[in-house]
Amino acid sequence: MTVTAEWQEVAERLAASVRRPLVVLVIGAMDTGKSTLCAFLARTLFEQGRRVTVVDADLGQSDIGFPTTIGVGFVERPIERLRDISCRAAYFVGATSPTGHLLPTVVGTKLMVERALAMGAEAVIVDTDGLVHGGVGWALKHHTFEAIRPTHVFLLQRAGELAHFHRQWQGIVWTEVISVPVPEAVALKSREIRRAFRQERFREWLQQCREITLPLANLRWRNTLLGQGVSVPPTVRHRLSELLGTTVLHAERVGDVALVIVDRPPTVSDFAPAKELFSGVPFFQWRTPSHYEQLLVGLLDFNGELLNLGLSFRLDFSEGTFTLLAPPLDPSHLHTVAFGFVRLALDGTEIEVVMPGRL
Repeated sequence: MTVTAEWQEVAERLAASVRRPLVVLVIGAMDTGKSTLCAFLARTLFEQGRRVTVVDADLGQSDIGFPTTIGVGFVERPIERLRDISCRAAYFVGATSPTGHLLPTVVGTKLMVERALAMGAEAVIVDTDGLVHGGVGWALKHHTFEAIRPTHVFLLQRAGELAHFHRQWQGIVWTEVISVPVPEAVALKSREIRRAFRQERFREWLQQCREITLPLANLRWRNTLLGQGVSVPPTVRHRLSELLGTTVLHAERVGDVALVIVDRPPTVSDFAPAKELFSGVPFFQWRTPSHYEQLLVGLLDFNGELLNLGLSFRLDFSEGTFTLLAPPLDPSHLHTVAFGFVRLALDGTEIEVVMPGRL
C-alpha cells in the first residue's frame, strides 16, 4: 500500500477526531484510489484500537461483498486492501452500476451503515462507486450524504472536479468536508479490466454452486411482476391459449397489467381479445420462462436479510418448481427471491443487462 504524505496527514486528522462514532464517506471518480484510501483509513483507526467496519458500496468492483451487492465487514487485523475484510452482511441491489438503481443503492448503503453501528462499530468507512458527474452522479452522492449523515467526507480529486460537493456541504455543522489529492501512482483501469474482474468473481462463485429446486408455491418474488397479482383459473388459461396461438403456462392480473407466461411467442399481434379476459386491462405483457432464467437473484430469509446469491436456472410451471444454482443453503430459511438485472453465462460472462421494469 503506497501512502502519500497528504494521505498520512488526513488519516492522522481523522484519528484525532473526538466524534463518536465516526462515519466517513469517501467519494471520487473512477480510478482515484478510493478503495486504497479506505483500506488505509480503516487500518489506521484499527491500529488505534477502534472497532472499525467498512461498507463497500461499489456495486461493480466490490471487494468486500459480491458484485451487485453492498457489503459490510469488520477489520479484524491490519489490512493492505479491502479484499482482506470478510463480509458480515450484504444488501442485494442486483446491478453492477447504480444507474437506474439509485434508490436501492442509497437505501442499501444506509442500511449497511446502520448494521455496522448496530454491531458495535466505532468507525464506519464507506467506499463508494465512481459515478460522480452529471445529474445522476450528483443525485446519488447527495442523497447518500443525506441518508448516512457522515461525520467526515473525503473528496478524492485531481483538479477540483468535486468542488461542487465541497461548496454544497461545507459549513454543515454535523460534517467535515476534506479534499484529498489523488496520488500520481494510481493506475487507470479500462472497462475491459473491470468486466474481467467481475467475470472472475462470478466464475469463482459459480464453482461453489449446486442445483436447488424449490416449489413455486412457497416463494415470494421481488423486482418482478411475476407472482404479485391474482392468477387466472385453468379455464381462462385455455381460452388465452386459443386467442394467442400458443400454450399459456401461467397468467395473472397485477393491477392494470395482464402478465401472461407462454411456452413460445404468440402468433397474433392484436391482444385486445386477450385483454378482455382480464376485464379490459390497459397493459398486456407476455413472457416466456427463459425471460426469467440465467439472472442473478438475491435469496432473502424471513427477516428480509440476504442469505446468498443464486443464478435462476429453470422456471417450470407444469411442475410448479423453480430451479436455481446457489451455494449450499437450507431451503427452509428461504422466503423471497429478488431478481437482479444481470444475466450470466455459466462461465461467469455477463450476457445482458436487464432494464428495471422488464421483469
